[in-house]
Amino acid sequence: MYVSISRLRIAPERASELLEAFRNRSHDVERHDGFVDLMVLQSDRDPGEISMVSRWQDRDCFRAYMKSEDHRRSHARIDPELQQAIKLQALEHLHVVAE
Repeated sequence: MYVSISRLRIAPERASELLEAFRNRSHDVERHDGFVDLMVLQSDRDPGEISMVSRWQDRDCFRAYMKSEDHRRSHARIDPELQQAIKLQALEHLHVVAE
């Protein structure tokens, strides 16, 4: 299994907008080969710290989605003003080695 984690930073007063955008996402990713699931996490201590965790069968499936029209469209749906308020703090790609 392959895991992608995006750690995002947004002003705490705008966090609800970002979370709402995730809740209202198109769900197109779910029909892509190898997609397992997606979780969006919010820190208890810092509401402006949001993490998005997606799990995939393997790296090739993840990469295919990242190059897809569905991925481009999913980002294009986000309000440009909100998109500018989001800062990518870290991006991690991991292989699950034990469960």
